Amino acid sequence: MNIVEEDLKNDLMQGREEKSELAKVVEILLNEKWKRRKTRLRNRTIPNLTTCDTLAQIYDVKFLQYWIDGYTEYVTSLEGKGRQEIVDITKFTIDKQTQKEKQILEMMGKK
Repeated sequence: MNIVEEDLKNDLMQGREEKSELAKVVEILLNEKWKRRKTRLRNRTIPNLTTCDTLAQIYDVKFLQYWIDGYTEYVTSLEGKGRQEIVDITKFTIDKQTQKEKQILEMMGKK
């Protein structure tokens, strides 16, 4: 058996995990990799933080780097907005799925 067949066989035997759209969205929202992109910063704060971040990186000021990360995470989670987004998306997804199931049942009932 060659390597390609072996790889295919392993994939077929193990199966690939299919994630729902909700799981994908929640994973993106909770992923630390995208932490800075999810931050809610005010226009007047962005230049200040950018300057501090640039200086912290140029001069390798660890305290300032940690502080900026902590601050941006704080702003993201302020008033539970990050968690609220996940709850809102979940509610929307459940409502959408319920509506889809209801439509299918109505279509089956009409036949």
